[in-house]
Amino acid sequence: MTLNDEAAEQAATLLEKAWTSGKRLPSLPDACRPRSHAQAYRIQQALAERLGPTGGWKVGAPGPEAPRHYAPLPARFLSREAATCRLADFSRVLLEAELAFTLACDLPPRDTPYETREVVAAVASLNPVIEIVDSRYQDWPDGIDALSQLADLQNHGCLVVGEGITRWQTMALEKVAVCLVLNGKSRVTADGGNPAGDPLPLLVWLANHLPTQGQWLRAGDVVTCGSCTGKLPVNHPVEVAVSFEGVGEARVTLV
Repeated sequence: MTLNDEAAEQAATLLEKAWTSGKRLPSLPDACRPRSHAQAYRIQQALAERLGPTGGWKVGAPGPEAPRHYAPLPARFLSREAATCRLADFSRVLLEAELAFTLACDLPPRDTPYETREVVAAVASLNPVIEIVDSRYQDWPDGIDALSQLADLQNHGCLVVGEGITRWQTMALEKVAVCLVLNGKSRVTADGGNPAGDPLPLLVWLANHLPTQGQWLRAGDVVTCGSCTGKLPVNHPVEVAVSFEGVGEARVTLV
């Protein structure tokens, strides 16, 4: 079954309304539900265009050699300093501690792939971030297929970006110690913890993949590369801090 432009636009419109109204969907209708990754990304891009300028991307993989997945991050749901967020603005709140790269310059389409050294040279900083994972579907995560979640910006809620460092190139990023703290009490600690291992190959892959889709990384984009702590559910007001050894911390207050 193919998904024509009209069906993709219908799905994007339904998801946009769920994003902006807070009223969750039971699911996407069969007529516009994605049946392939290409269809999910088609809806995803149309949704992102409706939500305004892109401030970055999320990219991840369940293992170092596993297929990658990605989603654009609307700038309106991205904060570059300690933030305050309302629990009522989310259906569910799942917290993830992640490492992200902030771009210093564009990586536009070209005839040859970007090499790792070129992507590294384009990075302004390595940043600690907190992603609030959420969904526009009522019964998420149960009963919602993976492609529908991918279409919904891969379950993004918002991203809080802490101050970064410029000298990170010699760090073993797959081994950086991380601690997620709630109200001053440690809840999750790990050494590394990202299922994909080193996040840098994810950034390099994204820099080369996006141009094949008519998109590319731009100066100022924040690219976050998957959870190092798993998903920690929270359903009450709390102060959250995430710290990565040698990198820094990010903070968000949920009220």
